[in-house]
Amino acid sequence: MTRFRDRGAGQPFGAEYEQRLTGGSPPRRGAESAPRGTPRPVVGYAERLRADLSPGGGGPDVLARRDAVVGRLQEGWSSRGGELDVVRNRHGSDVFPVVGELLVAPSTWQDVRAEVEAAGLEQVDLGHPELEGRIVRLRATDPRRARRLTGLVSSLRSRGHAVSPSYVTPLGGGPIMKPTSGAFAPQVASFREYEASTSPHGQGVVVAVIDTGVTAEQRTDGWLGTVARVAVDDPTDHGDQSNIDPLDAEPRDGYLDVYAGHGTFVAGIVAQVAPAAEIRLYKAVGPGGAGSELDVACALIRAVRDGAHVVNLSLGTQTLFDEPSLALGIALDVVREIEDERGWPSVLVSSAGNYGDDTPTWPAAFGRVIAVGGLTADLRPTDWSSRGSWVDFSAVGEGVLSTFVRGRQNPVFGSDPQDFGANAFAQWVGTSFAAPQVAGAIARTMTELGVDGPQAVHALLAAGKPVAGFGRALQILPGA
Repeated sequence: MTRFRDRGAGQPFGAEYEQRLTGGSPPRRGAESAPRGTPRPVVGYAERLRADLSPGGGGPDVLARRDAVVGRLQEGWSSRGGELDVVRNRHGSDVFPVVGELLVAPSTWQDVRAEVEAAGLEQVDLGHPELEGRIVRLRATDPRRARRLTGLVSSLRSRGHAVSPSYVTPLGGGPIMKPTSGAFAPQVASFREYEASTSPHGQGVVVAVIDTGVTAEQRTDGWLGTVARVAVDDPTDHGDQSNIDPLDAEPRDGYLDVYAGHGTFVAGIVAQVAPAAEIRLYKAVGPGGAGSELDVACALIRAVRDGAHVVNLSLGTQTLFDEPSLALGIALDVVREIEDERGWPSVLVSSAGNYGDDTPTWPAAFGRVIAVGGLTADLRPTDWSSRGSWVDFSAVGEGVLSTFVRGRQNPVFGSDPQDFGANAFAQWVGTSFAAPQVAGAIARTMTELGVDGPQAVHALLAAGKPVAGFGRALQILPGA
């Protein structure tokens, strides 16, 4: 089997990324020097967030911020004309089912139709061509019954029927810490300088990022300059082409939305690890965090059909009954069909979630998907990351530095809100930012070792450092 040779455990790329972006002096290949005196990630950054990061911990101010984030998630969904519930599963984690809506496998629909219709639900238009005929969408006809569907689902599932609530899939799972973790960090090198400091890792590899999309602003420092921006949907094709993150839309109040810039940040991480890869952004989640599992499933299918070698999904959710997402499971079936037809596989990478327990998060927990947990800067377990036997890799998830967006953070959602200008970089915390490091590492490994995606995964597994509950740890980007 192809492997990395003479590399330390957990360091398939040595210390190559340790200082290149943050002002160090690694070997360069004929390029001008990077700017000197630029700040490294903020010292003590993660420690100052510890109360916000601890599952269930923190004082009244922390709880207020968490409630505000959940409220904004619900507001973002209501802007679509629906209502989002907040329900605790048996592990004490918040999950977000769409009020009055269920998903059913077509074969199950024939078995349960009479019972479901008697309970006041009817079949409605799926609205997602990629999944047409593969899943049935049901909606309550009586608003008084819309919130009382959990018992029905539990009863049907106990008899083996494939029925599930229709979930919203938060970014990275456990949506609490994201808005509390932004921190200003100035630009340290142009993309041209960064590219010149290394080999063309990832050249010829397409990495798809399914997220909030990308900022419309073209940075003058060259970062993400080759990422295609699509501002307008094509109404003849279900209107799924736009990939612009509006930043301030849910609601428009002069502040960055809760999840604004998430996709831009994730894409910047991929660009750091595999600067020559082609990065494509697909928007499946709004800047307020509202994105249904149906939206994500269809974006996944489109990305694979468009030829992505690696797909990054920095999103996920636990469920009420620990059941796999029905929509995402069906999307994986479609992905396999596409792969069989074209003759080569895509690698799917997902964040493990920020729930702080070992409960499966979907889509990461699907056997077909590479699940990535989050570690401290010295590759030790964090208490906020999801973990368990289903986690394949882990990488630094605290204080990761990447490309951000212009705007002002809302003080309601963060203990230390910041203003960001042009060419902004920032630090953030979450498994959302560990996953794209692994996605980028797979792209780099494909070119460095001359292998396909699955072989690259095997090589990285062999190079990883075992960490109990966190799969194989990889030291890629530094943290704080």
